[in-house]
Amino acid sequence: MDKLKPSCVGQMGSVQIQFTFLHFKFTELIEYSKFIIFIFHIITIYELSGVVCLVFSVRISTWAVSGAKRRGSPVLPVRFLVELPVVSRYYALPIFQKGFQMVEAVSGTPRLYAVGIGIGLVVLISAATPYNEMMVRGSRLGLSSLTPAAFFVFLVWVLIVNPLLKTCRTHWGLRRCELLLVFAMMMVATAIPTRGVTGPLLSMITGTQYYASAENGWADLLFPHLKPWMVARGEVGLRHFFEGVPSNERADWSIWFAPLMAWGIFFLALWTAVMCLMVLFRRQWMERERLTYPVMQVPLAMVAGSDQTRFPRFFRDPLVWVGFSIPFVIGSWGALHYYFPTFPAFGGGFPSVSLFRGAVSLQFRSNLLMLGFAYLVNTRVSLSLWVFYLIKVCLFGVFSVLGVSNNEQLGEWTDSGPVGPIFAHQGMGAMFVLVGFGLWAGRQHLASIWMAVKGRGPREDQREMMSYRRAFWGLVGGVSVMIGWLWQTGIPFWIASALVGVAFVIFVALTRSVTDGGLATIVPAIIPLGFTLSAFGSESLGLAGVVAIGFTLIWCGDLLTFMMVPMAHSVRIADEAGEGKNRFVWALLLAMGISLLVSVLVTIWLGHLHGAANLHPQYFQGFAQFPAEIAANKLRNPTLANGGGWMWTGVGMAVMALLSVVSYRYAWWPLSPLGYMVSPAWIMNALWFPFFVAWILKSLMLRFGSLTLYNRSRFLVYGVILGQIGVAGFWLVIDLVTGTTGNRIPVY
Repeated sequence: MDKLKPSCVGQMGSVQIQFTFLHFKFTELIEYSKFIIFIFHIITIYELSGVVCLVFSVRISTWAVSGAKRRGSPVLPVRFLVELPVVSRYYALPIFQKGFQMVEAVSGTPRLYAVGIGIGLVVLISAATPYNEMMVRGSRLGLSSLTPAAFFVFLVWVLIVNPLLKTCRTHWGLRRCELLLVFAMMMVATAIPTRGVTGPLLSMITGTQYYASAENGWADLLFPHLKPWMVARGEVGLRHFFEGVPSNERADWSIWFAPLMAWGIFFLALWTAVMCLMVLFRRQWMERERLTYPVMQVPLAMVAGSDQTRFPRFFRDPLVWVGFSIPFVIGSWGALHYYFPTFPAFGGGFPSVSLFRGAVSLQFRSNLLMLGFAYLVNTRVSLSLWVFYLIKVCLFGVFSVLGVSNNEQLGEWTDSGPVGPIFAHQGMGAMFVLVGFGLWAGRQHLASIWMAVKGRGPREDQREMMSYRRAFWGLVGGVSVMIGWLWQTGIPFWIASALVGVAFVIFVALTRSVTDGGLATIVPAIIPLGFTLSAFGSESLGLAGVVAIGFTLIWCGDLLTFMMVPMAHSVRIADEAGEGKNRFVWALLLAMGISLLVSVLVTIWLGHLHGAANLHPQYFQGFAQFPAEIAANKLRNPTLANGGGWMWTGVGMAVMALLSVVSYRYAWWPLSPLGYMVSPAWIMNALWFPFFVAWILKSLMLRFGSLTLYNRSRFLVYGVILGQIGVAGFWLVIDLVTGTTGNRIPVY
């Protein structure tokens, strides 16, 4: 955050201050006391006596009161103004250390006007994203937890719309805290319309009924154990959705109300628990462990100093535009080739190397977006990510050649086969240790939270979006509703509790890999469904439990997009907003609710128009059958708890614990345990090389350059990140206008 210098013009709430140390202009006397405290910070530094402080206070107070009377402003008691410097005389120095940063950070409570703009942009994202996914099939801006759609809309707003609004009327533009609020609303909204919620939800609650046939026998095998309120029922309504509504018929919407209401309750509980958990973790992660939040460095840099100028200082930096132009030119070149096949193509495929008799393949994929985020990460972390991945590839090949296996079929989105589950279970064990070690490291913070819940001890939650007491009970309430909901579906209570616990371990571990490791897109090698089937066996679930557990894929299956990452980022930037943080709570909940409602309506409407099975085969032909296929397979071929799975989970825990202890005790140790935890994820095959290149570039920069040069180079990298997202969004808009389909520029 840039510090305001004494000679510059700043803004604090409704107070306009010109720092010449002689001239001060106020609009409301209620704010005078804040400025008087600031003045006496300076007086205390110069070691003026208490008498001088008191006299100067009376002079300032008298002048302020007389000026307020002339303007008709409300007047505070003079006694209150005189008593302020007496307190600041003893407490000014610690407060002054934050100095001018406090002036920029506190820009007032976000207006309802900003919330209204945020709602409008949320509606835009939640309607346009599924439309693009189904109809345009362009750049997939809603497909990862990075939430590229939010970044693109925010880029357009900060660069173009907000300066224009400020030019028309100053108060029409959004202040810094309001821009951050709007961006947070867009992030959580982007995580819902496609892979995050709506795509799996609508496909899976309809597919079991629609695809049931005499050949697969689902009607006799599954339907007797399936709760009717979990899925959409009705032959006509399902046919309308999957095949389109004939011109001589009316769409049947009645099949949707009961299941969507039931799942809406579940997602409300899930999102509430996620928000409360991130509020409870914020102080530990930000202030004690000093996580860098690489993804959030870009939007925070974009709005730095935006309250002092109409056009952001960030976009006046030529390095930003140099970086922006690199991916923009490359992406536009590919788009032009797609539009005009005679236009020369840029580059070709990515090289790869087959190893260990073809058992593994090592790909060298370039990704400017991930390269940019990797450059912002600590070199120790970036080194660990590619080193541990190469070690995993070699071990995978050795195990394949030697025949070391743990053959399990654990459903979709969990590594299956002879060797895959070995590393998937190790990754799960590593996640257990990462979360457990984090809780142990934050035990003092957790103790302060517990004291706050009991109403004892000093309050440490003044900077949070909500009090620790509300966050704690919100977390308990949300998790309790989730467990009770799953229990009602037929899953045994103890397994439902374990499944929710495992899900949150995975959520927290992946979120930590984003906020600390800069992995803007990451997935686990094993999901809660796969771990539960391996750890407890399908027989422990019972008939109804086996049928019901497949539907957990809706909320913790394809974790390419999940809510905890954008929520952690929202809580992070809310800390920069100053006052009015409580407005973030209901604004985020409102954004998530609106996004779910709008995206569901748009997707159903598109299905009625064109037939969902025709629009998106992956969702409505593939995803739609996953729960029923898993349940039918486990009912016909029941399994017990897998001892090999537990063994390899224990190996992962042991290795991760050793790495964590060594990393904690020995400063010279070069590798972070985070790299071991994420190495089994399939997506690391595409991410290891960008992190390798970024590690080399940053290491050379710090070795032969300087810290100042590195800080300047960050703006070049910010431009690269925005350029990759910007070119994808730019051509998506052109695709929408021209009606072109299939033109995709990668953003993850």
